[in-house]
Amino acid sequence: MTRWRVALVDDHPIFAAGLKKLLEAEGDFEVVALAHSFEEAVAKILPIEVDLVLLDFNIPGGNGLELLRKLREAKKGTVFLMLTVEEDEKVVVQAILEGARGYVLKQDSPERLLRSIRACLSGEVLLSDLVYSRIHHLVKRAVPQGRSTIREKLSPREQEVVRLLAQGKSNREIGELLFISEKTVKNHVSNILQKLGLSDRQEVIFLALREGFLEEAK
Repeated sequence: MTRWRVALVDDHPIFAAGLKKLLEAEGDFEVVALAHSFEEAVAKILPIEVDLVLLDFNIPGGNGLELLRKLREAKKGTVFLMLTVEEDEKVVVQAILEGARGYVLKQDSPERLLRSIRACLSGEVLLSDLVYSRIHHLVKRAVPQGRSTIREKLSPREQEVVRLLAQGKSNREIGELLFISEKTVKNHVSNILQKLGLSDRQEVIFLALREGFLEEAK
């Protein structure tokens, strides 16, 4: 059985301890690092191999987005999942753009949390229902009805680029994964925006979420 190596970052020790117990009771999760601040997280997580990082937004010494950005630079194969009480739509969007595979609220049930974790580890981009409802108006505003569809308007290669954009990959990372130059990736992104009638990457990700493209393409 595969055992997933997990790091937890949360400034509430009691919550973190309960989460550790919940995960390890599943049998295929091993919590290898537990941190309660930005500096402690960097010190404990950077030197080790870890498959999944669950991180809160509000942490002493910084915030979850800053930590996500710093850890992603060094942990290319690691999955990051925001687990927080923060519901601000701007934070949600930025977390996705920074490469978080999912955004789950602490008030979600333990069963929902476990399903979310497993979905993210299998490659899905996942949001809590409440989180999605909060950004849904942004999705609708960013992508008017009838304006575009990813599957109909984009080539298979461009659809691959969309999936990687939704995973928070940079142009350089996309180029490495698809064995093409960074300049070619930029050209693909420009073509995607033009074909879909959109203005930036954020709108592309919103459209992918709205159409269920990420779930269908996993």
